[in-house]
Amino acid sequence: MSLVSTVFAQRLVELINKETQQNAHFFGDGGVIIATTQPERLGTVHQGAKDIMAGKLDYIAITEEMTKTMSGTRPGFSIGIDTNGRRIGAIGISGEPQQMKPIALLASNLIALEYERVEFLTRMNSMAEDINESIQESSAGLQELSATTDHQAEAIMELNSMIKATKEQVLETNKIIDLIHSISKQTNILGINASIEAARIGAEGKGFNIVANEVRKLAESTATSVNQISRVLKNIQDMITTASDQIESYTHSSKEQLSVVHTLTKELENIAISVDDFTQKLK
Repeated sequence: MSLVSTVFAQRLVELINKETQQNAHFFGDGGVIIATTQPERLGTVHQGAKDIMAGKLDYIAITEEMTKTMSGTRPGFSIGIDTNGRRIGAIGISGEPQQMKPIALLASNLIALEYERVEFLTRMNSMAEDINESIQESSAGLQELSATTDHQAEAIMELNSMIKATKEQVLETNKIIDLIHSISKQTNILGINASIEAARIGAEGKGFNIVANEVRKLAESTATSVNQISRVLKNIQDMITTASDQIESYTHSSKEQLSVVHTLTKELENIAISVDDFTQKLK
């Protein structure tokens, strides 16, 4: 099983092959080839990658001589892919080891960035779902207040409108997440192209500057999106605070409603705490 999308891994090895005319492979647990430009090798075990995935090596440069004693290998360079102290895969490129080394290094870094981006978005989606669930519970509490006097009904309608607006604000987060997906993927591919081109040129390759610029653009775009998310969440907090104030003004109108209002207020406070925690994690 691989922690990296096999679809992304396959696109990457095919791009490397297109630009270098060399075969490339992505390895999962046990050194098993899970994405490759040589279909006949899919599912086989690469001995060098097996040692890398086991933590015995961080990388390996395999020469023609070494292939005689290492099963399932060809001359080339393979390197592990690490993020947050965890090895999530390995990438290998056939060819003269020292020529393939810079390409493999850049590819491994881009894969690690892609993995971290997906993890970040997954956490944000999970938090957004938690916020939505809490809002749903708050809306259910509001429904219990809808059977009161006409005056209170007007207040409840206003509060329901606020809750609905809050939900819409949360949905805006998903749009921003989609934006991050789009920008990040485009930048990753551009970065790979640049790194491959630089490696082909050799020591004189100025393409590394292109890669650096593209990675910076990725960081800038992500930072902008995170700022947008923070502003959306700040709006949510403000609206929740207003809703809480409105509810508190009616807590003395009926003993029967008091318990419901307290429960609802607590739920809204929990939402505010969740949103605040969300915002802090984005900083």
